[in-house]
Amino acid sequence: MNELMLSLLLWIGDHSAYNTNLNLPNLVRTEQSNVCQNYGIDQKERCQAQRLAGFFDKKMTIYIRVSYDLNDIHHQSQLLHELVHYVQWTNKTRDQHYCLGLMELEAYDLQDQWRKQHGLQPVLSDFNRLMLEASCEV
Repeated sequence: MNELMLSLLLWIGDHSAYNTNLNLPNLVRTEQSNVCQNYGIDQKERCQAQRLAGFFDKKMTIYIRVSYDLNDIHHQSQLLHELVHYVQWTNKTRDQHYCLGLMELEAYDLQDQWRKQHGLQPVLSDFNRLMLEASCEV
């Protein structure tokens, strides 16, 4: 698992301006309901509708669902997405003036670049891109 996270961090470093010479974050495998609760979603129906794949918190921990098979390339791309948030946070990108929608957009863009290199379709639709961008307009 650490080898996978390290290789994904190196990839992020090669495809962004971020410093990725970092300690690896904690990785916790847990049920989807716990991932949702860490994200602030308590209702089961809302959690299932959200299809939340993972979550990174300020305690330098990435939570992923127990059902993940990190040998599966799709699941690896989701881990990469959460690692982008870890890198953003440790590089102090996240401050009171930085829009969370832009952080999410950047994580999806890097995830989709990685997916393209591995012959996979992008996960971010044009509509979702527009919504993330619009959430940051003042």
